[in-house]
Amino acid sequence: MLSITDAQLFGWLSSFLLPFFRVLGLFTTAPVMSQRSVPLRVRIAVSGLTAAIVAPTVEVGGGGFEGPNLVVLVAHEVLVGLTLGFIARVIFSAFELAGEAIGLQMGLSFAGFYDPQSGSGNPVSRLLNTIALTAFVVMNGPGMLLMAVTESFRVIPIDMTFGWLAGRSPIALGTQMFALALAIALPFIALLLFVNVALGVMSRVAPQFSVFAVGFPLTIGIGLVLLALVMPLLEIPLGSAMTQLRIAVGG
Repeated sequence: MLSITDAQLFGWLSSFLLPFFRVLGLFTTAPVMSQRSVPLRVRIAVSGLTAAIVAPTVEVGGGGFEGPNLVVLVAHEVLVGLTLGFIARVIFSAFELAGEAIGLQMGLSFAGFYDPQSGSGNPVSRLLNTIALTAFVVMNGPGMLLMAVTESFRVIPIDMTFGWLAGRSPIALGTQMFALALAIALPFIALLLFVNVALGVMSRVAPQFSVFAVGFPLTIGIGLVLLALVMPLLEIPLGSAMTQLRIAVGG
């Protein structure tokens, strides 16, 4: 007769449910996975499937669901998943930041006043963000994050220590984000700054010249032309973002 003790039952539950909370935390903050277009049932189903796959290899410390530190263990797993997803979101937010800077120089920030859905955003920011997320999916970014969270059980075991947070410096992530955003937006900023300087000189030479009537269409047109020319070259910063993501998540 097969007999199952309470300790065995709680051990099996711990090996499944604690990884489940970690993967579900990843789905809460990771790009693409956390969007409203992904149904909640799909997130729960994929989290449960991933937890079932890694459960036989997971070692639970602190007594698991049978021990007195249940709340701490669950909080630890949720925090690990949230951190992994947040790292990916911060790195890819560089494209949105670059779009904000480019749209501001082009004069497209005014479009946010007439779009109640995007609020203060501009079309360039949404375009670059969409391109980055599309490339993330094409490069199998969601699968890479699932592989990373599966590998994280070896690097960050299930216990009650939070020492792994020391290797995830938010200052370093912020520095990488701003550096990548500046590398994308710098050509646009330099060219549109030159156009604005030229318009300023023309307005001083010919006071009857209407800068506001010509300046906005000119800067928007030049910005759109430059955006069309630079679009194929976005593969380089996209590859850099994916490399930084692998280093940050895998480290």
